[in-house]
Amino acid sequence: MPTSTPTTIDYTDLSDSIELFSKISQINTSFYALNDTLLKEGTVYHGANDIQHNLSLKDATAISLFPVIANQSIYGFVICDATSVSQERVNLSQTYIESIANNTLGRMLNTHIQILNPLSAQSVAQMRRFALLFKPTLSQIDHQVARKHNQTTHAGNTSSIGNVLGYVQSNIKNSLSLESVSQNVFLSPSYLSRIFKKYLHVNFIDYVNCQKMAIACEHLMMTNEKVSVIARQVGCSQNSYFSKVFKNITQMTPLEYRRNHYVVQKIYTIPHDLTWGDHDTVFDVSRRYFKKLGINLSIQTVDGYPYVNQIGDLTDSGDRGWVYTVDCRQPTHSASAVVSSHSSVIQWIYTTRF
Repeated sequence: MPTSTPTTIDYTDLSDSIELFSKISQINTSFYALNDTLLKEGTVYHGANDIQHNLSLKDATAISLFPVIANQSIYGFVICDATSVSQERVNLSQTYIESIANNTLGRMLNTHIQILNPLSAQSVAQMRRFALLFKPTLSQIDHQVARKHNQTTHAGNTSSIGNVLGYVQSNIKNSLSLESVSQNVFLSPSYLSRIFKKYLHVNFIDYVNCQKMAIACEHLMMTNEKVSVIARQVGCSQNSYFSKVFKNITQMTPLEYRRNHYVVQKIYTIPHDLTWGDHDTVFDVSRRYFKKLGINLSIQTVDGYPYVNQIGDLTDSGDRGWVYTVDCRQPTHSASAVVSSHSSVIQWIYTTRF
């Protein structure tokens, strides 16, 4: 049976049953569902354009509309063309149509389907008049429904992203792939990838790699562990792969990075999460992060820009002070001038200036 586009509900059995009923009864019968689906002559159509193109009615006065009720709501209409038969015969088919609907659609929706008496031509005309009179109100209802749907979708997406971020942070020392993470948070890989990019503005794999390399940077600066040991601690079994990813992100080999950052006393790592706004700077994100942790953050103004001179108990002194990196690289601008929305991780490092 041909279909115009795929859908989440398989109307094949209902479509076939209606087509068979039309042939046996000689009553041309179609089914329209309010989710913009039309079943006609064995074909399932989706979308307003396809439906308008295929729902041609030769004599509107000979059309009977049977409201279809599912879960105490109007689900759609059975459309019977009484041009070639008597209206009485169409009315008598109501019970048989209801049986067809329950044997197919009812089983699929796991509910009882009720077919109401057909609407008269006068009733249809009155419905049209109602729609015209209350068009402004109906438009408002449409907007409210769309807004509520968008809000619900947004809430569901952010909840999913929150689960993804939590899983990544809890398993950052293991091997992580799009497929393995999506399986553990019960999302498809393509959907996870799409909403991750939408809400965090970075690719999933880039995000994971930056988180891993940020941890590697900490170990390189704060310990004397071998590169091979650090690689395994961030879920990389092959040293060559680890070094390749590390250099791609930091523009240095692991040993070069260690030589350039060998006097480090303290590091704070801030992973990108859903609290980061689209226009937040590194300073905005950092200030909220330290405030949430109850860690003192002091600033002074230099050339009109806020400059961080103290985090916790560590204050700028002589050649030592606080510097920050974004995705394991040190920007040349003030933290208040660097927008963070397309970044994966921020680190504050107390060290000799470099």
